[in-house]
Amino acid sequence: MIVCRHKEAIEVSTVLFGKYQLCGILGTGQEGCVYLSVHLGLEEYRAIKRVPKSFLNYEQFRREALVLKELRHPGIPIVYDVEEDESYSYLIEEYLEGESLYDLVKSQGHLSRELTIFYGIQLASIISYLHLAGSNPILHLDLQPKNLLLCQCQLKLVDFGLAGSIDQANMPGDRYGTVGCAAPEQYLKDGILDERTDIYAIGSILHYLYTGRFPTLPFQPDSSMNKDLAAVIRTCVQEEKEERFSSANELLERLNQLKNAEMAAKTRLTASSLTIALIGSKSGAGTTHMGIALSIFLKNHGSPNLFVEKQDTGLGAGRFDAAKGKRDQYGLMRYRGLVLKPYYGPGVKLKDPPFSLRILDCGKNMELAVRSDPDGIILICDGSVWNRKNSIDAIHSMKKNKITHVVVFNHLGKELRLPREFSSSLFFRAPYFKDPFSPGTEVQSFYKVLLEELLKDQTLKPKTIKGRIRQIFERKKES
Repeated sequence: MIVCRHKEAIEVSTVLFGKYQLCGILGTGQEGCVYLSVHLGLEEYRAIKRVPKSFLNYEQFRREALVLKELRHPGIPIVYDVEEDESYSYLIEEYLEGESLYDLVKSQGHLSRELTIFYGIQLASIISYLHLAGSNPILHLDLQPKNLLLCQCQLKLVDFGLAGSIDQANMPGDRYGTVGCAAPEQYLKDGILDERTDIYAIGSILHYLYTGRFPTLPFQPDSSMNKDLAAVIRTCVQEEKEERFSSANELLERLNQLKNAEMAAKTRLTASSLTIALIGSKSGAGTTHMGIALSIFLKNHGSPNLFVEKQDTGLGAGRFDAAKGKRDQYGLMRYRGLVLKPYYGPGVKLKDPPFSLRILDCGKNMELAVRSDPDGIILICDGSVWNRKNSIDAIHSMKKNKITHVVVFNHLGKELRLPREFSSSLFFRAPYFKDPFSPGTEVQSFYKVLLEELLKDQTLKPKTIKGRIRQIFERKKES
């Protein structure tokens, strides 16, 4: 039986409405249960929200269903159907797999300027669509980090329980919102709500992503904040609506300007592709450690990526399983901001996840790295004196394959002399860092220089992933 606090829990394997077979329970709350199901004809997952008709706020649930049923946007869950029986109503929705922005910040700390703007562009795009979806703008009225899920780098806005048209939003009655995100007018019974009410919440979310906390009024940015981004947030969270951005689209345009973005968020995810492989001169050289830090560094600088185990290093079965990491439909796992595709073996076939930027952990298997046809290889060598021969042999093999590469010496206690024939190779000394999930300032500077050399190519166009990563190195130091 499925454990559910509501009466008449539904048995696993029950088929609802002739096509939805229940698999388990996703969550429970005061208003009902949310079940995981499989559409028998399409073999696709669906989420089914079941709410009793006796529920006190049943009309609010109906309003949420009616709002969602008419919307079609990549950042808004699809409502496939609304069903009912004598006692319950059922909302059949797109099944979403991902973590909330709240959990993201909680697990890894505040985000970089680039990543804050990247998610801000997606959020402003969703809200702009919502406000322009009909003749009467739809307001969400409960924008907060917990209601924004990150699903394969695409933000999904959930929980439309307070959403409605401007007319509905301004009807007499109790008002609700999330402390820290709700605009001042939401606390007033006679306050007029409009599109700028949602814009205030967007500003609060941007501040939360960038600093790890919500803004207070009157807004005074920290001296460490980027001035341009702070100016955008200040305009969003003005106490008087008239002083905020006039529309979500105006905010979206401003965020795109900050991003130097001729390209929108969708183009960012689909343009070009880039694969970087890491191999070690021996087991224990630090390939996985260095690869995780590289993946986190790129993600924090606005380049979402997938970290792929090309052979069994034990990462998926070790640290991730110990953290009870769940695997999604692509077989991916998430831990402290890292998106990992564990090694499943040659016999397992999974759908290809939508990532254009990939970091391959090939262990010490150079043949596997070369066969993966990467754009560049990072060779991690153990710099200890007694492993000098392994390092020299690995560098010889790399030069023989004539693949773009750099060499990183790890565990290097003192300077290491190499044969003269290696004088044209690019060598780096890795800084010591204990936690690859939280690369500090020294480690970030190291990766900037490393990638600049690895991807050096005067023909790179700014719309390619290579070009966008290269822009990381060309930006002036921000205040």
